[in-house]
Amino acid sequence: MSDKNNNEPQERKDYMRDTTDSVNRPPEKKEGLEEPKVKELNKVKTGLIVFMVIVLIILAIGIGFDLFGLMD
Repeated sequence: MSDKNNNEPQERKDYMRDTTDSVNRPPEKKEGLEEPKVKELNKVKTGLIVFMVIVLIILAIGIGFDLFGLMD
């Protein structure tokens, strides 16, 4: 029995060390708002610019050749 009593304070110290270590560590998952991780944003911007240029060219050709019936 005396052997168990001698080990008990050491066990408590180990337990307290483990619990305080886990409390001091930052959380694995961050809470709150975070910036989205977007890697391909430049490709999307380039695609949108190309699409808008094509749409504007089609509109210009359509208006120039009176495909929409705007000029009588």
